[in-house]
Amino acid sequence: MKIHSLIVTVMAVLLIFSGDVLAERPPGAGNGGGGGGGGGGTTDFGDLIMLYRDDYGVPIPSPEVQVEDPETGELVDGGLCWQPLAFNLEDPNICSLDCQVDGKDLNGNDDPNVDVVLVNQYTCGVAAGCSGCTQEVDFGRVNEARSPDTVFESQLDDVIVNLSIADCLTLDPAGRVVASQVEDDLVTSRAIDSPLQNLAIYRELILTGTLGAPLPLLTADYLTTAARALGAASDKTGEFNVDMLAYLNQIMGLDGLPTTLDPKICETYREEVQGVIQLVEKCFLDYGAFAYNRDTNFGALPDPAYIPGSGPEAGWFEYLAEVVPPTPTPTFEIVQGPITTAVFADESFDDVNIDGFAQAADDARAVIDFMHSNPLPAGYETPLYCADSGDIFYDLSISEQSGLQVPKNYVNGGEREFFVNVTNLGPDPAKGTVTVVATNGVELGSWQFTITDLLAGQTASFTQHFTITTTSNRINWSATVVADPPTADPNLGNNYVTASSTVRAAGGGGGGEH
Repeated sequence: MKIHSLIVTVMAVLLIFSGDVLAERPPGAGNGGGGGGGGGGTTDFGDLIMLYRDDYGVPIPSPEVQVEDPETGELVDGGLCWQPLAFNLEDPNICSLDCQVDGKDLNGNDDPNVDVVLVNQYTCGVAAGCSGCTQEVDFGRVNEARSPDTVFESQLDDVIVNLSIADCLTLDPAGRVVASQVEDDLVTSRAIDSPLQNLAIYRELILTGTLGAPLPLLTADYLTTAARALGAASDKTGEFNVDMLAYLNQIMGLDGLPTTLDPKICETYREEVQGVIQLVEKCFLDYGAFAYNRDTNFGALPDPAYIPGSGPEAGWFEYLAEVVPPTPTPTFEIVQGPITTAVFADESFDDVNIDGFAQAADDARAVIDFMHSNPLPAGYETPLYCADSGDIFYDLSISEQSGLQVPKNYVNGGEREFFVNVTNLGPDPAKGTVTVVATNGVELGSWQFTITDLLAGQTASFTQHFTITTTSNRINWSATVVADPPTADPNLGNNYVTASSTVRAAGGGGGGEH
């Protein structure tokens, strides 16, 4: 397991929220008169519709115009609204011709090849009766983007731990990280496929450009790695597009945080905020430096190349295919060949900016879908080569709920006891020390316990009787576990807990309870 200082790094090479931030209702969402909303209301993904955007993914506003205030009849400023793209144009029963806008008419759309939906230029909501012309963005399993920060931080920690304890790290044909472990000469491999984990990976890469360490294998820049993570997070049979990407950044709070894509692109729009029509500045991530070429991307996958086993070819993978022409009884064969030929019919793609980024994510999704639709029978796959590194890794953990149990109330100078429990989350047997310290501004007591050959999944429990005399009305406790050697534990986020006891004067009655 040759990781050590690469623990956090590896992910950035190979692949890679603001919690409480929910989707704002975009102008143009909802039925006639509706629309506004960035006032902190909670809205659903169904409110997020496909918009007329520029090459950077920024919604193109309608021109500023004078409109009539429906309450006073006076002319007031209007326009600067988001413009929904028009759909269902072939069926006038769903999308009326009166709802379609093209050329430089009405909304001011200056692209004759683009149809947009008529928008109320006062409220910036879709015009009455025109909601059938809009199309919602289908997030599928990327709905998990609404999870709070703590969830994504926990998921990212899990990814880092799993990668750090692997014997080998590789990239699959879609660009997902595959962590392999060797036990008794048997190689077990697992790709990072969880939507939550891949969204956490994307978020961290956009925020920092890495997971915190130098990159050991520069097989792709960090933005390509981030795009692959979004592809892995998406529905396998769905589609990842520019609208989904722009909305995800908004939902995850990335539009309002410092990122590697700063400075952001900001634009002013008019929208209804808590019942008041006003100008609001919206900012968007700038993917202008990104470039994507499909042939180059998949020509470097999987990494390292391992198919065919007799002489690996860059850009090759394997899958199950039905024999052509079909026989009376379906017959299948294992096919080995270029990824681009099988999945994309050798169709090239080369683009930049947010369009290129969204396509890179969707291409990763398409390859994952192809592999899931054409899986090899178990035992027939070309084996990944991985040798046991011989390194020892384990995750020592002290539970915040039950790891350190101290008296809630303590009679000053009396004898009581505390308990400390340390669990080894594996995979290897663990050893180390756990130290418990009591303080009230100065150290009142310190106890150290030794952990020896604690098997994965087991808990070491220690009990200590103590007597403390203090002038304070509170004792603060802490417990810290340290692996031996410290580098054997890749996850330090669960190695420390605190607790407290309220101190009562001696002779003041019972000793309280745990």
